[in-house]
Amino acid sequence: MVEVPEDVNVSELPFTHARIKRMVRDEASEGQYVRSNVYYGLNMLLGQIAEEIIDNMMETDAAYVEKHHLDNAARKYEKVENIIKEKERVSRKLEALAADVEKLSRDVQQADY
Repeated sequence: MVEVPEDVNVSELPFTHARIKRMVRDEASEGQYVRSNVYYGLNMLLGQIAEEIIDNMMETDAAYVEKHHLDNAARKYEKVENIIKEKERVSRKLEALAADVEKLSRDVQQADY
């Protein structure tokens, strides 16, 4: 969880506050309101992610930091996306299996033995 201090100052945030607000507001439905601590929290979370990726990229001994260094450093976050997709696929498969089991159970109960 992202801890948002009560006295957070916009100038202390890693990214421009206006840009983060605009990105969130662009996705919000009409009549949907977003609390200010959400903007601050998202900004801080993105800053933490950026710091982690930057730290991982800079662990290289190479004279130049290349795109593959970024790709390697960000791989963790791409894996999370793949895990979420796999979870959704497995969930759909389990729902289909549950429906099959339910149908077979009804068939067995209706069978004349």
